[in-house]
Amino acid sequence: MSSDARRFVHRVAWVAMAGAFLLVIAGGLVTSRDAGLAVPDWPLAFGQLNPPHWLQMENVRTEHGHRILAFLVASWTAFLLVTVLRREQSPLVRRLTIAAAALVIVQAILGGLRVLELSVDLAMIHGVVGQLFFSSLAAVVAVTSPVWEQDAAVPESTPERARALVLFVLVFAQLLFGLFIRHLGAAARPLEGTPLLYAHVLGAGLVLSAILDFHSRTPADLPGRRWIIPLVALQIALGIAAYVATDDMTYDRQATFLEAWLPTLHVAVGAALLATVVVRNLHAWRSRIADAVRAPASAVATSAGIGAALGKAL
Repeated sequence: MSSDARRFVHRVAWVAMAGAFLLVIAGGLVTSRDAGLAVPDWPLAFGQLNPPHWLQMENVRTEHGHRILAFLVASWTAFLLVTVLRREQSPLVRRLTIAAAALVIVQAILGGLRVLELSVDLAMIHGVVGQLFFSSLAAVVAVTSPVWEQDAAVPESTPERARALVLFVLVFAQLLFGLFIRHLGAAARPLEGTPLLYAHVLGAGLVLSAILDFHSRTPADLPGRRWIIPLVALQIALGIAAYVATDDMTYDRQATFLEAWLPTLHVAVGAALLATVVVRNLHAWRSRIADAVRAPASAVATSAGIGAALGKAL
């Protein structure tokens, strides 16, 4: 494909990723303010597309605003998918974009079912899928970037792959511990002295150790390297601040500004850290991934034909 077409796909993916990051923040704010059930029906809101006076009630504003943003991000992701199917021939870019589009559909359904079924379990899964959706868009941005086009821009080795994979497992495990703490709400407070808090703190120590090891062993120009230390430092600081602000909070009143925003920003920075680690894994496993997605010429041609036809139809 031409460099102009690739640049256009890359920019569309960047906008989608930025929108998904804002959506992670909006979703985190819904949980922090316990506003997930402020709008009791779905897909409508109080039986309407846009209920009157929704801006005047904080929890309704938080939940309905989250839904509006989710619709916009899902629509842009659909535009990204059409763009990729029409312009992009790389099997890796196409598959990652299709995965992102599938995840946003799953995410929307989970969000709706969480409201209709009043399910905390579905709310937790909704939180995980949201982070994976954001990471999938970060992956699309990475594989359409000029750095990805440069062969062997990042050295690959078995130890590099192992370190990248271990880092992903540790960061993802931290994400799960954090989700338990947030969605259990009052049932998990106070956290002081509980196994859940100790596990989360231990996980943070392991992630920090793995990132310091990663940082010391990798080239300075490695994609994501310069961001990962500031991100993990900010994440630890936000985690401590969120713990101090929320551990003795009560859930029979509206959350204060700090009680709402500190945990939300902790979630957002965690999502950025997870996406950075996913991109790092893409580079570490680049040649293996290329082998895995490389299809026979006939299959590629068939896929391209189907994609082009679908793109034109949409």
